[in-house]
Amino acid sequence: MNRRISCLVISLLCSLFLDTQSGAEADECHLSRVTQLDMSVENDKILVPVSIEGASRRMAIDTADVSTVVDPLAVDDLHLGIRRIESDAFFTDAGVAITQVADLHQLEIGPLHAANVRAVVWPSPLGLGSNVTGALGADLLHNYDVDIDFGTGKLSFFSKDHCPGKVIYWPAQAVAVVPMHVTNGGHIILPVAIDGHSFDAILDTGSGSSHITLEAAHNAFGLTANSPDMTQVGVEHGAFTVPIYRHTFKTLELNGITIGNPTFYLSDNLAKHHANQTAFTGSRLSDADQQNGIADVVLGVHELHNLHVYIAYGEQKIYVTPASPPPSVASASASGPATTPH
Repeated sequence: MNRRISCLVISLLCSLFLDTQSGAEADECHLSRVTQLDMSVENDKILVPVSIEGASRRMAIDTADVSTVVDPLAVDDLHLGIRRIESDAFFTDAGVAITQVADLHQLEIGPLHAANVRAVVWPSPLGLGSNVTGALGADLLHNYDVDIDFGTGKLSFFSKDHCPGKVIYWPAQAVAVVPMHVTNGGHIILPVAIDGHSFDAILDTGSGSSHITLEAAHNAFGLTANSPDMTQVGVEHGAFTVPIYRHTFKTLELNGITIGNPTFYLSDNLAKHHANQTAFTGSRLSDADQQNGIADVVLGVHELHNLHVYIAYGEQKIYVTPASPPPSVASASASGPATTPH
């Protein structure tokens, strides 16, 4: 299942400032690349190199976590200081309370440097693989435009200071411009269509798979746990134990880009149930759910792996094209970029 933090209370955990040594200001209408990183996709996780306390590590890119996250095993490995937080403020999708944060004295991502970063300690080992310490969350990512090119295996941070729409620097014959809005907690909400039905989805690059709640799947498509085309693939353990199902739809549309045969995982949303139980009288629960990273649809990496995705946090738009060809192919057919990043 996907792994996200849902916040009933947004705290100072969602603050992070990075400094770069470049000092160069972006030309008004040209992109200014802050850094470019080699990325790998392993088990549908986007991984990039970082340095924590001077040690070389890797971290995942997770647009749906409000805070940067560290694996509890990394706390001992890197000798990180930890402190407790209010147990009712943060919880996982499975309804498990998050009770600790770690202090990262030095975090480096290429030329970017941050000091005294406070990161959430996940309640159990993340299982992200060898040398992977955790995930970089929206508290960091929202300071930049984030460019993810699955074709070339490159991830770039760009300055948000550029003219609207002037971001497609790579050759592309088809471009989808998808409106998005960023909640106060940093979650990216975008419109999608599944088999012609419209939904608001959370973009979750920390989730390998895409998800839809059983309730939404039933309301839109008549699907139930007993439908003949539903396959139970496991269970999720947390505050409750819930079955997980898998279903393949016909199409997933992103404002002009169509993905065929998208596979979604279906289950009850325990985070939404937890929020329902703790909501204050008179609150607008649907709005509060989105603010807290709770939605009926989550768009994960597996459905994006053939695309080039530019997340323009400044514009609050997402630019999507087919993935760039690998460098050897691109060099043979390059026709010149529309906008040249500095």
